[in-house]
Amino acid sequence: MGKPGRSRPRMHFSRQHGAFPIFYRLMPRQSLLSLLLSVAALGSALAEDLPVSLPGVLRLTHEAAVQMALSRNFSIQVSSYDPQVAQQRLRSALGRFDPEFIAGAEHTENSRRDFFVNNGFDLAQTTLVKNEQWNVGFGGLTPWGLRYDLGMANRTTTSSTSQIRDQSITDLTLNIIQPLLRGFGPAANLSEVRVARNNIADSEWAFRERIIDILTTTDFVYNDLHAAKEALKAAERSLALAEQLVTDNEARVKIGVKSPLDVTEARATAAARVETVIITRQLVNTNTNLLKQLVSNELEPMLSVRVEIAPPPSPVFFKDVTAGIRQALELRPDYRRAILLLQNRQVILAFRDNDSLPRFDLTGSLGLVGFDRTMAESLSRLTSREQIIWSAGGVVRIPFPNRIGRGAEEGARLQVAQQLVALKELEQRIVVQVDNTSGEVVTARERVRSTDAARRLAQETLDAGQERLNAGVLTTFEVLELQRRLALAEAAEIRARADYNKSVTEYYRQSGTTLLMYNVKVQ
Repeated sequence: MGKPGRSRPRMHFSRQHGAFPIFYRLMPRQSLLSLLLSVAALGSALAEDLPVSLPGVLRLTHEAAVQMALSRNFSIQVSSYDPQVAQQRLRSALGRFDPEFIAGAEHTENSRRDFFVNNGFDLAQTTLVKNEQWNVGFGGLTPWGLRYDLGMANRTTTSSTSQIRDQSITDLTLNIIQPLLRGFGPAANLSEVRVARNNIADSEWAFRERIIDILTTTDFVYNDLHAAKEALKAAERSLALAEQLVTDNEARVKIGVKSPLDVTEARATAAARVETVIITRQLVNTNTNLLKQLVSNELEPMLSVRVEIAPPPSPVFFKDVTAGIRQALELRPDYRRAILLLQNRQVILAFRDNDSLPRFDLTGSLGLVGFDRTMAESLSRLTSREQIIWSAGGVVRIPFPNRIGRGAEEGARLQVAQQLVALKELEQRIVVQVDNTSGEVVTARERVRSTDAARRLAQETLDAGQERLNAGVLTTFEVLELQRRLALAEAAEIRARADYNKSVTEYYRQSGTTLLMYNVKVQ
């Protein structure tokens, strides 16, 4: 988050048509954090670039859908708070080393009445002793484990009788305790701070992961919606062909070249294709609502809005598994978070290792004392250093058999070993996932080519069959079968094109380059 007085950082999104740029530029940590913490406030900035739609109609391109998801999706906005929370936890951890100011004051009175006999008379004497005391000072802890306490105190006593002398004592004292074994050094005292700093980075990577998931889901839903719309058009065309065949057969029955059975057969097929249209129309509605949920933060008013989308871009893909694995190990949020978890466990191990040691603390104190009848006089004597008190010593504590410390240390060591194995397992999984998704992209691209050829051949076959039907060579059943094959070929091509686009998007997620693919950067 920027400092007061600076302009708010903005997230910019761009996407090339036909091919996605593959590049990587390391951002400074401050810029990265600005990126992570600024998404929740980007709605107004990105809204300037969104398309203007007619009332009741939302016209979207793939790029506009992604922009709206970045700026309006609730899931991204919720996750944007996590880095800020982690920052405050670091602030709290650093507060352990904040010096503590201490001040106190107290007034006490001791009133005593004594009775005695003097020359045969009973007499009483009241003695009143007043104590005034105050103290000020501060103390704290350093990252090396040194505990310090510097303070000044004064106690002034006054009495109503001369039997008790008025006196004032002022002392200035410095006390220190320095551990030499347990509690010594940054490993023992900065472990919570180091974990909190790693947790900030972890929350940033988690936020990136959330953005990547939303971008990937938006791309999937957009392609599924486009595929459903194209499938609906294909289903309606197939229904129109069947209905046209019904009309043609009715005309042929009238002239005596077809039997009523041909009309019934065509009607039965048309009725069955109506069901396909109904199901596909509902699929369009379902995917439309999913897209609205991703790109809008006010879903209820959007329910009545009709969504029109442009065809999604079809990215160019060049297979390079080695480069994809290298990028994944550098950019995948789950892998970077696994490394941070390992680092945290190593920090805890260092702390537990120190905590299992015996305690050997050096102690020391130095004090100046001023003594006189009044506080002002005792203060003046304090500066003259008439009385100096100092001490030095040590304290040793050795637990036997130290099961708490040794057990915690060994448990932390096992957790480090466990996380190392988990990291290796994740690396292995990343290699397999990048290779598999790369192969899926290649397979989907080949499917697009084959299904395109199959659809064109099915269309040519149907055209030829229609001519033969008109010539009386083919039967109604054969033509309906040709129509069914064309419908299947069209559905296969639509699905193959959507699967290709989605497989490329999934490849970028598995290789960790989704944000690079959409060129999300901060300025």
